[in-house]
Amino acid sequence: MAEFTTAAEYEAKMNPRIYLESYFHLGSGSLADDFLRFAIGKMHKVFSSGAVKGDTLIDIGSAPSIYQLLSSCEVFNEIIATWFTQSELQQLQKWQNKESDAFDWSSILRHVCELEGNKVTTKEKEEKLRGKIKQVLHCDVSKSNPLAPVEAPKADCVTATVCLEAACKNFEAYGVALRHLSNLLKPNGHLLLAGDLAANYYEVGTEKVFSLPVNEKFLKESISANGYRIIELATFGKPADADPDLSDYEGFYFAHAQKV
Repeated sequence: MAEFTTAAEYEAKMNPRIYLESYFHLGSGSLADDFLRFAIGKMHKVFSSGAVKGDTLIDIGSAPSIYQLLSSCEVFNEIIATWFTQSELQQLQKWQNKESDAFDWSSILRHVCELEGNKVTTKEKEEKLRGKIKQVLHCDVSKSNPLAPVEAPKADCVTATVCLEAACKNFEAYGVALRHLSNLLKPNGHLLLAGDLAANYYEVGTEKVFSLPVNEKFLKESISANGYRIIELATFGKPADADPDLSDYEGFYFAHAQKV
């Protein structure tokens, strides 16, 4: 297992703009292409089915990304996005404020709109998401209230994509984080997770960032043991032509669970 990246190191190592440019131009051929299609497709399926909807969705570790929120904005009245470092927050704010040097999400917006039948333009979809994000808060999953000191309304759904594996230094901490996320949910609220399997690190420019190498067996046991009933746990193996240099991951996962 790689050495854990602390909060201070994460702020120093993780250049969010390089991260976005490296992994979030869909169709560029980066290792993220397969993950994005997998995770976005799963999110679209869950939200479009009507199985998960409501007043409030809390996304853990949003900044600087929005791809994971594009389908949820169709079925939730309020989205609370969260950030861990100031540099991440700055990138999200650039997008929110429509600044000229904000990251261009058009390739992912086109993909989501196609999945949804091109009912709206990419610009309309982007504006809808901006309008649904009502708060942007700091998060720390090691705290019993990850949004402390803010007491946010209990959520109908909590999402976390490529987040817990970076935030949790060991498997015990991952279980603790799951219990803390449960504190944000209403009774019977939904938890949606997506991330890499068996990854010890991923690269951002010349820096390596820690990742907890979770596997399917661990996920089943940890989710079930920490206050949830698993509805779906899907995995996708690493493509044969994936670039081995950016991460040592072995595949991806998507989990849908419900608080018990």
